[in-house]
Amino acid sequence: MLIARRPAGKPGAGLWEFPGGKVADGESEPAALARELAEELGITVSRSRPLPHFRADPPPSIRLAFWRVERYDGRPYGREGQEVRWHPIADLARLPFLAADQPILARLALPPWYLISDIEGLGEREFERRLARVLARGPALVQLREPWPPERLVAYAERLRALLDRHGAAVLINAPPEMVPAWAGVHLPARSLLARDARPVPPPRWLGASCHDARELAHAAAIGCDLAVLSPVLPTPSHPGATALGWPRFAQLAAATSLPVYALGGVRLEDCERAQQNGAQGVAVRSAVFARNGQG
Repeated sequence: MLIARRPAGKPGAGLWEFPGGKVADGESEPAALARELAEELGITVSRSRPLPHFRADPPPSIRLAFWRVERYDGRPYGREGQEVRWHPIADLARLPFLAADQPILARLALPPWYLISDIEGLGEREFERRLARVLARGPALVQLREPWPPERLVAYAERLRALLDRHGAAVLINAPPEMVPAWAGVHLPARSLLARDARPVPPPRWLGASCHDARELAHAAAIGCDLAVLSPVLPTPSHPGATALGWPRFAQLAAATSLPVYALGGVRLEDCERAQQNGAQGVAVRSAVFARNGQG
């Protein structure tokens, strides 16, 4: 990701930020983006799109809209004398950024797919085969969630580590945080989430939470979770009695939280774009990939 350092004499001098600027009266956001980047970086933007959950509100008088530039002409440089550099997305959070830009950092590092295990239903060999096939298609987080003793789940995570590392996938283990090894993240079920009043693991380890309503989302944000899974979006055979949120309600809840939110329940990997159009970071899937009678 291209970032810029605030020059001396400006507020926040020395801090890093994403290039951009103010939207003029009557100007669209894409037009403002193209104009500002031409002025600051000397490039011509030809394709861009808003990032999922792209809005942030630092002071009440400012609204930030984050856009990803996907195609441009020219070679970017600091036309205003500012330092610019290309920096790995995974390491952005370690730099001193402007407070206004910090809400987007986790979203940039998180992939669009969150895969939830069903090893008990498939068996280890078939689960690993299907997991490897999906990870070969693109980046993902993996949640290990099985009806096993925590010790067994952690031991299996250690066995799976080589496969995950090979594909650059991070794992979150659905187990008591004190039992999860330091190299892995933690996923909190809703009941465990509401019982906590502080973040149980330090960054940069990922901390996720299962949520079903605005109260749980607010609590996940309050204790410092990095992401949330919101469900059920659509009716699912595994939870026939659950009331589905539907996409309009999902979009309302996702827009009201600062957390990156994954859509879970009745969705497939192919629904990722629709989920993102409704404010999601991406989709969380289990049966769509790991169903016992599925194709994998």
